[in-house]
Amino acid sequence: MKRTARGFTLMELMVVIVIVAILAAVAVPLYINYVDDAKRTEAKGAIGAIITAEQTYYQLNNAYTGDTFPNGVGANLNVDLTEAAKTWTFTVVPVAPDGFKVTATNKSNSSMTVVLDYSRAGTTKWTP
Repeated sequence: MKRTARGFTLMELMVVIVIVAILAAVAVPLYINYVDDAKRTEAKGAIGAIITAEQTYYQLNNAYTGDTFPNGVGANLNVDLTEAAKTWTFTVVPVAPDGFKVTATNKSNSSMTVVLDYSRAGTTKWTP
């Protein structure tokens, strides 16, 4: 009786491993960038709420104010950032004559920041 060998050869297994490694090398950095972009989008959404609160404050006081959000709720601005404050630290600083700067710093990665320089003159700038 003749037996036929079944299974994969070592060469076939090595080719599959190399292909999987190449796919992983391409996919992992893309996934990490996707996650970082999602985190920045969360910060930008919270900063949008801060912009609205600053505009309301300006209408009532004819000036912008600074604020921090230690527990997600600002002392001067009427905005609740409780959910975003779990991941981000927000700081608002008035900038003369008519503007303010919002800085969001990621709590787990302090090098990840989102900054908004807002001016009533229309020179609003996001970084990044």
